[in-house]
Amino acid sequence: MPTLYILAVGQGSSSVLVDTKGVTIIDAGPGSALLEFLRDKHIPVIDVLILTHSDKDHVGGVMALLTSKKVEVKNVYLNTDSIKGTKTWDDLAVSLLDYQERSKINLEPSVSPHLNGKLNRGEVTVEILAPNQYIALKGPGSKDRKGRTLTSNSVSAVVRLVHKQPVAILPGDLDEVGLENLLDHCKDANAWLMVFPHHGGAPGSGDVVTFTNKFCSCVQPEVVVFSVGGNTGSFPNPKVIETVDATLDGVRMLTTGSSKTFAAYVGGKSNCAHRDCVGNISVLMDKEPLEVQFGSA
Repeated sequence: MPTLYILAVGQGSSSVLVDTKGVTIIDAGPGSALLEFLRDKHIPVIDVLILTHSDKDHVGGVMALLTSKKVEVKNVYLNTDSIKGTKTWDDLAVSLLDYQERSKINLEPSVSPHLNGKLNRGEVTVEILAPNQYIALKGPGSKDRKGRTLTSNSVSAVVRLVHKQPVAILPGDLDEVGLENLLDHCKDANAWLMVFPHHGGAPGSGDVVTFTNKFCSCVQPEVVVFSVGGNTGSFPNPKVIETVDATLDGVRMLTTGSSKTFAAYVGGKSNCAHRDCVGNISVLMDKEPLEVQFGSA
């Protein structure tokens, strides 16, 4: 049975799709949580590794995967980022090239809808909704056709998983410019579950409430997950929490790690659907109706 796991990796992001013919990982957040999960689940092969963008909290765990003697990574997909000057990003780029040249992995430095139909490993359809090829070609540091500056977050890959119905949206750190480009070119982005962009933080320089309302209205999820942990109280943003709750009727909100802002919000509500610090989340995709489960079962 296909199962999606949204892992508690602290202030970062990592999701694992265990399908009938392979394993797909979307982002590899920092720390050891991802490797420990793969070990506990006896998963020795990663068929597809999609990195939504170049931020450390989304790629920080890749080196551990590549150097692990217990895990084989077959295919890596990510977009280029000429303005990312961190040592983590440079070291990762050099290592990925080295592994490619030694035929250890297949490296594809492009993530856009042109991959649709090529990423499936079983029953689940893995869709790339954004960025489109034009935005991916322009890349961070440039401007789109409307004169909007593209950042690393603007070109975050938006991944949707579909199994009988759209199950989940995984949007990396999508910001307001990335969302506008998504809405310009993608008319269908709904899903049952959404991992909120940027861990529930501010969407770049845009208005928090406007961004949150637009994205929630576009996806119309029943469950919203904030991938956070060990923060000082700034994630998720209180305005994001309030706007999600106000925009989506009957929504269920969850955090993978502890959040002072979210705990304060939940503490003032009688709605027990909202839960703080639930740890790993799993969704059995064959189950009807869909529901979230806590832990790695």
